[in-house]
Amino acid sequence: MGCYLKEVISSGIVEPAELVELVNKWFRRATIVMVSKCSISYSGRASSIARESTRLIILKQDGTVLVHESVGSNPLNWQPRSSIVTKKISESEVELRAIRVSPREELVIRVTGRSLVVVVELGDEGLTIYGKEEDIIEELANNPSRIISGATLIAREVSTPYGRVDIMLKDPSGKLVVVEVKRARAEIEAAQQLHRYVEYYRRLGLDVYGVLVAPDISNSTLKYLGDHGLKYVKYSPKGSGAISLL
Repeated sequence: MGCYLKEVISSGIVEPAELVELVNKWFRRATIVMVSKCSISYSGRASSIARESTRLIILKQDGTVLVHESVGSNPLNWQPRSSIVTKKISESEVELRAIRVSPREELVIRVTGRSLVVVVELGDEGLTIYGKEEDIIEELANNPSRIISGATLIAREVSTPYGRVDIMLKDPSGKLVVVEVKRARAEIEAAQQLHRYVEYYRRLGLDVYGVLVAPDISNSTLKYLGDHGLKYVKYSPKGSGAISLL
């Protein structure tokens, strides 16, 4: 099957030795997409293994490494763009090792047999957000189930010693939900602010958790949320002032 997109540098089914050549040549110069039979092991904050199966492996141009399976939007495993990636080949296996130095984490992907590989130059135009942050907050407050299914609105713009909470909800189990909304990419400061709100209400004896809502999020911010028991909900605009939560 031919490919007529000028952004595609290379595509086809390759042997292990060819795979290593492509990774050596194009890693951090283009995005490498692989469909491969592989097993996975991870060590770091925890440890995990995934037995051999056919998976989608993506090596992004910025160095981010992701492994996806057939279901779900989140990767099975991933390493951030700061990772060091090493390659090792044996007779029928390629070992890709993505190492994060601080904190120390290691993802090992062992690819066996041939792989379907596409090397492509992807765009990096960013995301344009329509509407003011106040418009987004109003839309979400009027439709709290877009944040958490079955949630009900308690209040908006709630004052605390640490600032104003954008939205307060009650989830179906009766827990209080503190929601911080960002109209653009969420960075670590937004997660830290949300954490301060949640800790404030916990000190008051309330059963509460926090949700950060944004169209995009940095890797470090996502990690911070996970480390502190906070959640992330992604939304994408469909037009001026229109919000669709994923």
